Amino acid sequence: MARPPTLSSALTLSTIALASRTFLRLTTKQYGINGLPILLDALRIPHDGKGKGRAVEGLGEEDPSQGSRRGIVTVCNHNSVCDDPMMWSLMPLSTYFPFATPAHTCRNSRWTLGASDIMFTKPLHRKFFDAGQVIETHRGGGIFQPAVDKAVKLLQDGSWIHIFPEGKVNQEKSNPEGGLLRFKWGVGRIIMDSKVMPEIIPMWISGFDQIMDERRGWPRPIPRPGAKISITVGQPLTSQIEPLVKSWREMAEKQVGTVGVGGDWNQESKDDHPGPVGDEQREVRGRGDLAEGRERDVRVKICDLLQEGVRKLGEDVERKEGRFEKGLWSHSTRRTV
Repeated sequence: MARPPTLSSALTLSTIALASRTFLRLTTKQYGINGLPILLDALRIPHDGKGKGRAVEGLGEEDPSQGSRRGIVTVCNHNSVCDDPMMWSLMPLSTYFPFATPAHTCRNSRWTLGASDIMFTKPLHRKFFDAGQVIETHRGGGIFQPAVDKAVKLLQDGSWIHIFPEGKVNQEKSNPEGGLLRFKWGVGRIIMDSKVMPEIIPMWISGFDQIMDERRGWPRPIPRPGAKISITVGQPLTSQIEPLVKSWREMAEKQVGTVGVGGDWNQESKDDHPGPVGDEQREVRGRGDLAEGRERDVRVKICDLLQEGVRKLGEDVERKEGRFEKGLWSHSTRRTV
């Protein structure tokens, strides 16, 4: 279950989002938002409405404890260190406190994963990012660590999880040939292991590297004005991903022991049959040995589809921006010359 909304979370989320909105509206040369109704519509989809958000075939009925909304996963390119929170300036003012209740603000704000060694290094930082709905994630902990379990549980409870699957900022200095970096497998596991199939939406952001360029000099912590910004919400990829998730569930139902679907790792074997359970099963899945490696194959395919969906969206945005005609560095497509 998602934690109850709090005033401290609502104030943190609202203050940062509204400050980002003010900065971008006042300092950018160009600020464009495209496809926002797609995301807003998804935030209103009930988990049992019109056949959407149903329990994935092979797993049984929905958990009655789940919230009334279908979970959402948004996946996006990673343009700079200010992508989150500045990109959430696209949300309507009615999302944030005091224009909305704390419950509405928290429910309609994303959860995301943040590195422990960067964001949670001090007690004050820990309180701030926890209030800002950031899940502490340990680098090197793998995709079966408790942080990912928490994301799975939040998702099936109807929460919104936002992921930057590249795992790090992708700019020309660090990737001069261009193109998206390989998506991390954690996003695949989050989608696969939610008991209710989430709505999966690609996003593309452009121009945030102009605000926080890796090559910027002093004062390095200060965002730069004059950027040309666009934030684009693409069409859902859910229908492409769902068949793969179903194939994984069919495998999971045949396994002896617990497999972590739903983010739970029970310590008792299913139906009293011996088999890997709990932390032992984490290790089996972590090695990619479950179902003779077929589970790993499904996870890879899901990430490949996600990456291609985001790339196509980005290529469309960058083409409209004239990036290819001008010979500029591309985040979506690798240089061919």
